[in-house]
Amino acid sequence: MAEREFDMKTNSIQKRKNSRGSMMLYGLGDLASQFVWTFTGTYLTVFYTDVVGLAPGIVSIIMLCARLWDGINDPMMGGVAERTKSKWGRFRPYILFGTPFLAISTVLTFTAPFGNGSSGIAWAAGTYVISGMLYTLVNIPYGALPGVMTEDANERNELNAWRSAGMNVGMIIVNFCSSFIMLKFSNGSEVATGRGYFYTAVIYAIISIPMFLAVFASSREIIKVADDKRKVPISETFKNIVGNKYLMLLFGIMVLQMSGFMGRIALTSYYVIYCLGAFTLIALLMTIPSIGGVIGSLLVVPLVRRFGKVKMLAFPLVMQGIALLIIYFADFGNLSVIVFGHIVFGLFNMGAPITLSMIADAVDYQELKTGIRTDGTAYATYGLATKLGNAIGASVGLLIMGHFGYQANAQQTTEALNGINLVANLIPALLFFAAAGLCFFWKMSDSDAAKIREQLDERRAQQAE
Repeated sequence: MAEREFDMKTNSIQKRKNSRGSMMLYGLGDLASQFVWTFTGTYLTVFYTDVVGLAPGIVSIIMLCARLWDGINDPMMGGVAERTKSKWGRFRPYILFGTPFLAISTVLTFTAPFGNGSSGIAWAAGTYVISGMLYTLVNIPYGALPGVMTEDANERNELNAWRSAGMNVGMIIVNFCSSFIMLKFSNGSEVATGRGYFYTAVIYAIISIPMFLAVFASSREIIKVADDKRKVPISETFKNIVGNKYLMLLFGIMVLQMSGFMGRIALTSYYVIYCLGAFTLIALLMTIPSIGGVIGSLLVVPLVRRFGKVKMLAFPLVMQGIALLIIYFADFGNLSVIVFGHIVFGLFNMGAPITLSMIADAVDYQELKTGIRTDGTAYATYGLATKLGNAIGASVGLLIMGHFGYQANAQQTTEALNGINLVANLIPALLFFAAAGLCFFWKMSDSDAAKIREQLDERRAQQAE
């Protein structure tokens, strides 16, 4: 289906279609994100507690404070991006100029030049907050691109499916390779040392840069917003965002989903190291769900066409919850059942591309209702939900682990092992079930969303003429 580009300067309507190559290259952005952000989300808590020597309570405070700031910073970034004017569009410049700084900040996060005293805590907090802000700078514009690269629902689904595939491929690489790379640079230690974490971060940061730049070079912003005769203040933008019932519902779903998903990623290393007793098993058990996720991503577009977005968001969430229950109730020595649970968990990891497409529907709904389009601010909710999920899942999980008696680099008690299993498997399962329950409050069908896009198409055509 050809896409229309409305050029307000020439009052002309041009038709374009995204090539398969450009949609595939778009997926490189999330692949690159795994090298910087998923590596951080997976291993930073272990680095802080087991290498730097920070207390779990201190780590929890750092992460929660960083996410409180993100609650302000992420929507602000979305609003700034929406108001950007450049020869590259509204969103692409931030990918171009922000990527090198994001890579540098990722490396600095895995350093501890001041130890674990007050200066060390300040360094950890500062580098983590700055890294999160730079991730916001790059990834909120990146996430907003599908909403302005095409109006076609199938193309949006395909763009987000390629993004999900990139995410899962990146997670396969990061989860499989990280433990081996870290041990390679750890001078023969049985567990990763600070040197191992640092050089792994350096390698991943360097790899991420050309991938982000490929997204910048290959993407085009087709949907252009006319120069407003009146400037829309940021306060009105936020008011419209909060007043968008579909976007707020989706934000609630994503926070629950990401608290289970990203929180589990941050805590699985503890489960593998202490409950299963082998650092190298991280590669296996973190890679299996990612492989399943790649397969699931390839099925998203045909399944959504057949069953609709809402059903294909709710059902996989339920199945992921069931998979985690299987892992939770499995004996720590029953590796075959644990592996089976991880396979099921990965196969139904379809939520990310579907929620991203639903954000686009919510943005279209808001534009039709208010006349104001807020791609950047709306997609900031996805980045914020991801960060909140990481912080809530990891920080609350660490506090619960501490309550059960967890001690870094020590033989854990039975009670402590049960606490680790609880936060790594049972609590995420309950969060997935809760997110699935919220899905049934979404009342906009796919056909309703298509009618909204048709009305917007007609409105833009009239404006162009």
